[in-house]
Amino acid sequence: MVLLALGALTLAIGVALWFLSPSSLAIALAALGGVLMLLDYVQFLLYRRDLAHWPDQAILWDGGIELVLHNGEVRGVSWNEPDLALDLVARKAPSPAGREFLLVWMSEGRIPSVELTEEGFERLQRAAVAQGLTVLQRRHGRKADSRQTVEIRQSPARRLAASGSKPSADAGAAPSKP
Repeated sequence: MVLLALGALTLAIGVALWFLSPSSLAIALAALGGVLMLLDYVQFLLYRRDLAHWPDQAILWDGGIELVLHNGEVRGVSWNEPDLALDLVARKAPSPAGREFLLVWMSEGRIPSVELTEEGFERLQRAAVAQGLTVLQRRHGRKADSRQTVEIRQSPARRLAASGSKPSADAGAAPSKP
């Protein structure tokens, strides 16, 4: 909205300058105003797209997790999928919340982060551990309220089993001669 107003004002000044005294400055101001208005329109389109893909609800099942999006679509991932990629983020938030818990859906970039409760954050982490997934925890800072990231990925053994490959006992070794 601000870009639209600023762009319209700049465009109007450029057009008025052109009528008073045609110059390259007038053309540049009019072009800048048009570009600002175009950027506002693009920002509006991206906002509408994000709003349609905004997660309204996260549902934890025995077999995986699903997101119900604002547009009614459902995105889900099974614990057995080889491309499973979820991040859990706990970070400091402004008062009165104090702390914010997020689920980042790494499999698809169009989906914004989902806000979770602290209980939901812990339940999802426990479910991933119970399923035998790779769970990597990182704390960014030394304080108790510093940012914490939990990466949930498919374990390498399950990824190999899902792809149909069998690990070789002598993987990486030179072939033996008969």
